[in-house]
Amino acid sequence: MTTPPGVRKDASASRQNVAELVERLQKALSSSLGSLSEGTAPLVDVLREGAKALEPGPGGKRLSPKEREAWGVQLEAVLERLEDVMEGLQLAVRTQAGGKRD
Repeated sequence: MTTPPGVRKDASASRQNVAELVERLQKALSSSLGSLSEGTAPLVDVLREGAKALEPGPGGKRLSPKEREAWGVQLEAVLERLEDVMEGLQLAVRTQAGGKRD
């Protein structure tokens, strides 16, 4: 059974979109947190790895439903942790700038 060309394009676009979102997130973190964004790098790396695992690209190994679910759970936890880390780092940035917490 062959895959319709449109499906390949959609999967390719999905991989590219997820990769772009991770890169945009990393740039936004660098922009808003400056050098403190290094504290988010390990979490962003896990997001990048998860995106590649979930959308492996041509010739890549597709995950089983159980593996996909496990990655989903892990990525949800990483995003929650990233939110906590970002809040702490934003507070540090405001403190460095002499600002007050909202």
